[in-house]
Amino acid sequence: MRQRLLLIAALLSVSFVSIAQTGNAQAKLVGKALDAGTGKPVEYASVVLLNQEDSSIVKGMYTGPEGDFSFPSILPGTYVLRITFMGYDKLLKPVKVVPGKALQFAGTVRLQPAGKVLATVEIKSEKPAFSMQIDRQVFDAGSMITADGGTGTDVLKNIPSVDVDIDDNITLRGKSVTIYVDGKPSPFGDAKTALQMIPAETIDRVEVINNPSAKFEANGGGGIINIVLKKDKAIGYNVMFNAGVATRGQLNGTANASLRLRKFNFFANYNGRYDSQTGYGYSRRQNLIADTSDTWFFTQDSRNRNSNRSNGGRIGLDYYLDDYNTFTVSEGLALSSGNSSDNILLNYLDQHQLPIREGTRNNSSSYRNPNNNTSLNFRHTTDRQNEELTAYISYSNNRGNNNSNYNTANHFPDSTRDYIDKQRNRGISQNKFWNIQTDYTTPVGKKGKFETGAKVTLRDNNNDYNAQVFNRNSQEFETSNLLSNTYFYKEDIYGGYVNFANAIGNLGYQVGVRAEQAHLQGFSFTKDTSVNNRFFNVFPSVFLKYNLPHNENQSLIFNYSTRIDRPGFDQLLPYINNSDPQNIRAGNPELQPSLTHKFEVNYSRYFPGSRDYLNTGVYYSQANDDIDRISLLDTTTGVTTTRPMNLATDKDWGANFTYNMHILKSWNVSANLNMEYSKLMGASISNEYVSYGLNVNSNLRLPARFNVQLNGHYRSPRVQPQGTFKAMNGVDLGVRKEMLKNNALAISLNISDILNTQDFSSHYETDAFIQDYTRKRTTRFIRLNIRYRFGKMDPDLFKRKKKHDEPEEEPDNKDGDKKPADARL
Repeated sequence: MRQRLLLIAALLSVSFVSIAQTGNAQAKLVGKALDAGTGKPVEYASVVLLNQEDSSIVKGMYTGPEGDFSFPSILPGTYVLRITFMGYDKLLKPVKVVPGKALQFAGTVRLQPAGKVLATVEIKSEKPAFSMQIDRQVFDAGSMITADGGTGTDVLKNIPSVDVDIDDNITLRGKSVTIYVDGKPSPFGDAKTALQMIPAETIDRVEVINNPSAKFEANGGGGIINIVLKKDKAIGYNVMFNAGVATRGQLNGTANASLRLRKFNFFANYNGRYDSQTGYGYSRRQNLIADTSDTWFFTQDSRNRNSNRSNGGRIGLDYYLDDYNTFTVSEGLALSSGNSSDNILLNYLDQHQLPIREGTRNNSSSYRNPNNNTSLNFRHTTDRQNEELTAYISYSNNRGNNNSNYNTANHFPDSTRDYIDKQRNRGISQNKFWNIQTDYTTPVGKKGKFETGAKVTLRDNNNDYNAQVFNRNSQEFETSNLLSNTYFYKEDIYGGYVNFANAIGNLGYQVGVRAEQAHLQGFSFTKDTSVNNRFFNVFPSVFLKYNLPHNENQSLIFNYSTRIDRPGFDQLLPYINNSDPQNIRAGNPELQPSLTHKFEVNYSRYFPGSRDYLNTGVYYSQANDDIDRISLLDTTTGVTTTRPMNLATDKDWGANFTYNMHILKSWNVSANLNMEYSKLMGASISNEYVSYGLNVNSNLRLPARFNVQLNGHYRSPRVQPQGTFKAMNGVDLGVRKEMLKNNALAISLNISDILNTQDFSSHYETDAFIQDYTRKRTTRFIRLNIRYRFGKMDPDLFKRKKKHDEPEEEPDNKDGDKKPADARL
């Protein structure tokens, strides 16, 4: 523990060493974009600040609800503002940043409608639904109407190449993925839990990073999905309320508030959710080798009901020490709880499919998981353009309490042999998670950039799982050493990276390398089994972007990166999970990490006239020692055991095509097609297949501020090592009505899975058995959601009122904008 604290202190000292070097030559450049005809603000206009000498991009952003834009940390010099927005002529405006002023004004720019025809047409601001950057795809969450009233999981269901299974597990192109929130690991437990705690209305955008650079941690063979939350940091206040109800018994409510003064920004949020749903499952297994009871066929038919409740909130403060240093501290609390029941009919049949015995199994369980998270952020800038030092510390304490009861009644044709099995389980867990990170970025020359940083992740996990089995002879419950498990697990990961980016003519490049040392320790007191693994790996990355000559709207992007899937302790520990006694799950202490090499080439083109967007690409990935779950049949007991194994080399060749087309000014359709050929090659199991996925999204803007969205998706069958995941498809419809000034009030009505076709089915086939499995839960429902927001963003909002004898402020520029009395925010 002492070594850990010393390491934390060393990282923090690096973060604060540069504070004394702060200068005073930087400025914040602000301005506003208005419609030249109506004088109304133009929201979501693209504003790019260019260097006048070489037209290189300094910074860029979209205008806010009041048409406002701001660029912090700008050095003195001469620049050009380039402002573009659909339906308006492009505007170029020279601006000069002079020394000695912390806040400087670019003035109010007035955009001219592009052509006389548009003069009588109401132009609605529209943030791009999709954009492509050198290392990621960016999706606007605000345009996903069908996710209104939902969670982060519902937002991800709208993202192409992202799959969400029936248990809300997330994969990207069929591979495991790491979920970030605002560029940091989730503070509340696993990714699935974190996504269910994030209301969809609080998400600004989703960044899909298939091939992350060396700056990001290397875990997750599929890449990284970064959830970026909405932020309001302009001076003033902002409040948002959201509430919804669904026919399946779902209730949700959210409240967000922020208050920005000159040096302080206070923020707080709360969300609560209740969800109740039913489902069913059916499985049929044919044993190709009979067990000792002469069972050849085995079926299970289940009906289940689940209810889940969650409450969570966060409160925090941004403190702007000066124009160069910002501290942020926040505290989050979350509590999730729920219960479930599952009633299963069991049938054991002989080779003529005549009954040997039958049974009923009643499972009931409950859980209660309180969590808390504390985080501290620091950001430091200097007089040098784009130079930045950041530090981040986060501590999470996630606890869990789980109880379950299993009762199985077995019936034979000869009723004298009937008996009942009973089992009750009690589990207590605690997971402590430290995340310490620091990053430094500095410009090199006119276009270059150098990045370096370090990260430490420390996890301590303690679990006490007690399983008691009913002894029919003594008529008492007795602890089962086979099923019980008390263990602790530690995972320490130390990483560091360097990145260098520059441009030569139309070619931009970024090269980097990351090194990580992982130490995994675990000990099971019950099993007297230990795990002590050390892994050291180096992960290079390369990114190239070529802008085609004479056409700034076309580019080619190439990237390469290396990823790793490290087995978790739940995969390594040789435990037994017998919640389904005929299909038990177990760990594998011999698992090794799986390394993945990923290559991708993309071509992007934007069509200014029609505002259409095209992105197409090809990719290849190779995962060595790929981790897959394998099921084996015990021919003595007739029980299958599923455990993770390093099975094979997994090679994937794929092609991706995305086109966003504006059929009419008020109607756009985007389509994504992903095709993939995969080949699994192992000593005992080999398989190959072709699969594809199609996503179509239609957005129609109607008069009176109505918006209609229709989503459809189809996933073809996908082969797994021992069988096939069957095809999945679904259609969702959403209608949103916006009202009041600045669309302050919005009412949404969504219908999920209109055709009620979403289920999860699989087919397994081995030398010992053939099994078909289907699960279905409530996916078709209607949800009504209401959102209301209000606030005021104004630099003068909290200033004292002038006395009658005080002079008026003088205009600071020829556009007539007034300079605030105090320019420091």
